[in-house]
Amino acid sequence: MLPVPHDPIPASMPVQIRAARMDDIYPILRLHCEAFADKFGAAFGVRGMARGIEAMAEAWRRQGRSALRGMFVAESGGLVVGTISLRTWEMGNDASGAAELAFHQVLGVWGAMRSIFALSLLDHTIERGEGYITDVAVLASCRRHGIARALVAHAEHEARQRGKRFLGLYVSASNQAARRLYMHAGFVDHATRRSWLAGLMLRQRRWIYMRKDLR
Repeated sequence: MLPVPHDPIPASMPVQIRAARMDDIYPILRLHCEAFADKFGAAFGVRGMARGIEAMAEAWRRQGRSALRGMFVAESGGLVVGTISLRTWEMGNDASGAAELAFHQVLGVWGAMRSIFALSLLDHTIERGEGYITDVAVLASCRRHGIARALVAHAEHEARQRGKRFLGLYVSASNQAARRLYMHAGFVDHATRRSWLAGLMLRQRRWIYMRKDLR
């Protein structure tokens, strides 16, 4: 996750938040590799990041625009500097098997099994009234300028537009900076999830489900 941004976005760094497009795939994935190094390392191995990016890119291409539903990017000077995803019950899951096929094609059987398992360790069942936030990431060189805060505010606006009753997200219990960011945005600790598998593979055993009521 991210350090807490204390300052507003400076005028010298104008940022536009918009819906993700298919041509954003590689910039988004490179950013996620940087921001979520533990998760990507567990899924693909430290030496397999390039193949992992290609597997995920191929999965997104096979799914088409549906893969990017609810995904937003922060763009500055033509560069993707931040991401956030807002998932809802209506979006459902990929039932076509496109992601699994793509992972098998690029990574092989065992590589696909490992990566899919690691990436699904913190799967969450989204409630009908919930806007579920994932993949909050900001480019390292652009942090502490309020971009994460702006992305969370944008996701909240989108959730309200969709008539959602609350926002939810998971954050590592040890990531105090990210927890402060979310608390400043109005989230409170709602539940604790413990997983020895997540501890083994992601180096974080305890995760906090934080929630913000929208009504």
